[in-house]
Amino acid sequence: MEVGEVDLNHVLQQQATISGQRDTMSSRRILNMNFIRLTWQQMLSAVHSIHEERIIHGDLKPANFLFVRGALKLIDFGIAKAMLNEDTTNIYRDSQIGTLNYMSPEAILDTDTGDDGSRRMKLGRASDIWSLGCILYQMVYGKTPFANLHMVQKLQAIINPAHKIQFPYIPDEAAINAIQLCLRRQAEARPQIMGKNGLLNSHYFLHSNHTKIDVT
Repeated sequence: MEVGEVDLNHVLQQQATISGQRDTMSSRRILNMNFIRLTWQQMLSAVHSIHEERIIHGDLKPANFLFVRGALKLIDFGIAKAMLNEDTTNIYRDSQIGTLNYMSPEAILDTDTGDDGSRRMKLGRASDIWSLGCILYQMVYGKTPFANLHMVQKLQAIINPAHKIQFPYIPDEAAINAIQLCLRRQAEARPQIMGKNGLLNSHYFLHSNHTKIDVT
């Protein structure tokens, strides 16, 4: 362990206690959008780096992002897999793969049975994008999108397009737009990290000179 290491989950917990405390008059969280924007940029860059190596992490969550001397590093590749083709890979399910609060709809729905009888699921880069969206939601709102639901309800809500994710008002509408894009139920509808309308190189949350992307 390097000196000064602390994971994003710990940082978010601290913020919930300090800068995220409720104002008794307004009941609004105090947001440091500069911190959120910089952290989001570094998260995208870290995940893009492994995607370029044809690796899907498969279990992105705040505890897997580590601040080392101010820079964000991605850790814990326990269930990460190399992609078998351009877009997807089969990841074998032992008991539970991934962390439910950050798990994509396809990680729950898109399963089949392997030759050995084990359950496996097909995941692509878009599954990591969903998880990133859940983390950004948590940075903005202090909780994950489905945090208030019990496990069975949560599973149903994640896969059900009729379940509308709540986006309470915040001044930075661009952050909400980025989250909404990441949390599209259809994997193919989610944005890439880089490229046309890429979250890292084009989205107006990080680039104020770019235009809003329609989420409909």
